[in-house]
Amino acid sequence: MAVSPQQRKATPFAGGFPSRQEAVAAALRAGILRGRVAAGARLDIEEIAAQHGVSRTPVRDALKQLEAEGLVRVLPYRGVEVTRLSADDFRELFAIRIALERLAVGEAAQRISDMELGRLRRILQRMDRARGRDAGWMALNTAFHDGVHAASRWPRLVELIRVQRTNVERYVRAFATELGIAVQQADHWDLVTALTSRDAAAAQAVIERHLARTADVLGRLAGQAREQA
Repeated sequence: MAVSPQQRKATPFAGGFPSRQEAVAAALRAGILRGRVAAGARLDIEEIAAQHGVSRTPVRDALKQLEAEGLVRVLPYRGVEVTRLSADDFRELFAIRIALERLAVGEAAQRISDMELGRLRRILQRMDRARGRDAGWMALNTAFHDGVHAASRWPRLVELIRVQRTNVERYVRAFATELGIAVQQADHWDLVTALTSRDAAAAQAVIERHLARTADVLGRLAGQAREQA
């Protein structure tokens, strides 16, 4: 059965084909999150259009999408640049995340299934066996948190969290070794324990502690990097 343009736009990763805008946005997002495009870098619409073999319109639309996600800034008469986060930005973004994720884990504690809990434990066991905080560990970390959020059964909330996480993921990758594994893994296991006990208050306390610690480390390191630049 043919997929309409409206369906492709609404569900680009649910069996349909991404539009030109979505394809460009995905490529730019990946470049930013993986550190191939540095914070503060200027983006040239003409150059991006040529690279992807598209007109300027889908590139502009893709950049608007990334601007809504906080990854780029459109500067009037000056072009587009990749956002550079300050310590204050981290405090704000993580304060928002803490509020959203407290809500998510509170709901998850009431709704998570035994099958989902088993999947989370298996992910953490694989993370325990990892030798360092590499790309594989990061992917498992993302899968773990995605699984927790999905258990809330609130897809709009999950999407709001995804947008906030996307904005800081590049810094998490850049400063991965500074964040450590042991303490974060302890938090992950504490969270699973709270969810298994259906203890919403305990789960909320764990996720707040987890995110607040990450915010402090990233804010400090980003500030140091900015001073050295």
